[in-house]
Amino acid sequence: MMRRPVTPARTAMLRPAALSISAVLLLAGTGWADAADKPRVGGFGQAKSGPLLTRAQLRDCLAQQDRLKSQGDEALKLRTKIEADQTELVARGVQLKEQLAALDRSSPEAVEAYNAAAAERDKAIDALEARSTAYNARVEALQAEQAAFAKTCDNRRYDERDEADIRAGK
Repeated sequence: MMRRPVTPARTAMLRPAALSISAVLLLAGTGWADAADKPRVGGFGQAKSGPLLTRAQLRDCLAQQDRLKSQGDEALKLRTKIEADQTELVARGVQLKEQLAALDRSSPEAVEAYNAAAAERDKAIDALEARSTAYNARVEALQAEQAAFAKTCDNRRYDERDEADIRAGK
């Protein structure tokens, strides 16, 4: 491989390139330093831009997020309990149907016992319906609060250092 001789004209051509590379490295170095000084930005949702939440707003959003999680967990437990009770009432209904088919209608005690069991099941059904209505109202309130959270917090960004300070109790 043959090297070309370095001439003054060629040196003049190389200097701007060398200068521009140094300038790029210098600018890149200051850019990295600036990036280290800037806050890291987190977000509840997928927001890419927009104003950051203040620390007070972030504290409120984090509290609301925790409340939503606990209310969602409670609602899930209630739903599981309601579904289990409903399954039990269906099974009791099948038992009563079988008992009715085998019921000795000539015995007043047997008829009375069957009617008492059916009345007890009817009361349990009424109680389950009342709990279901209360559960549905609770779910609607939870959905409204989730919508409010989405509107005020979910589409906003925040400084992750503020989040760490809040979670640390500062």
